[in-house]
Amino acid sequence: MRIGEVLKSARTRQGLDIRTVEEQTKIRIKYLRALEAEEWDVLPNPAYATGFLRTYAQLLGLDAEALVDEYRRQAGADYGVPLSPMGEGVLEARRRPGEPGGGPGLGVWIAAAAVLVVGVLLVLGLTGGDDDSGGNRAERRAARLEQRREERRKERRQERRQEQQAAQNQLVTLRLDVRSNVTVCLLGDSERPLIDGQVLFADSQEGPYEAERFELRFPSGYDRAQFQLVLNGEPRRLPERIGPVAFMITAPDRVRPAPTPGPECP
Repeated sequence: MRIGEVLKSARTRQGLDIRTVEEQTKIRIKYLRALEAEEWDVLPNPAYATGFLRTYAQLLGLDAEALVDEYRRQAGADYGVPLSPMGEGVLEARRRPGEPGGGPGLGVWIAAAAVLVVGVLLVLGLTGGDDDSGGNRAERRAARLEQRREERRKERRQERRQEQQAAQNQLVTLRLDVRSNVTVCLLGDSERPLIDGQVLFADSQEGPYEAERFELRFPSGYDRAQFQLVLNGEPRRLPERIGPVAFMITAPDRVRPAPTPGPECP
């Protein structure tokens, strides 16, 4: 089975619709559908793709690292790297290493690699004899091997940083449930305000809006009983304040004070 088939099959078995997955992972639906359809060009870049894929797989209880490895193999297909089909049963076996047939663990592979390196060094030492040039060659080869390992470790650290940055850039969904009249100015990613200093009337709803960040302003102040702020589907209570006040809201649902607003919006 391919990556998309594994994800969609696991989601269907668990009775999850795509909207529920979006709410729980904070990944937009179009990116979730791109993962299930293996439309990699829809995703912003490979760092986003691996981060989104790992988050989705973990939600479904799949082996995230196996799926990420397979994605990297598929991403290399354009350069002639051969692909092999991946079964969901293999993923489940890796996810439950205590069960029979789960395959060798990570410790076994590390031990095998260590034995191989020692064997190579021994062969180089034996074939070199008392010749100083042979000993130097063995040392140079060992140094090159260590250098390649260090370069690979740096690449993995860079990938993790990119994935973390991609997760931080996810969008925020904001909604206001108005209970009594309140004046609001709401700014998003665009230059035009989402709510232009309007009086929102009781029993109305504004949003949901979606952006990387918001600035929520109350030019005339507010009372918490006047409205309910909902971020990413979850109610959020603002602190009590007197007079004009503003808040900056960023992903995933961070709220912090902003400079005191003026009468104009923005």
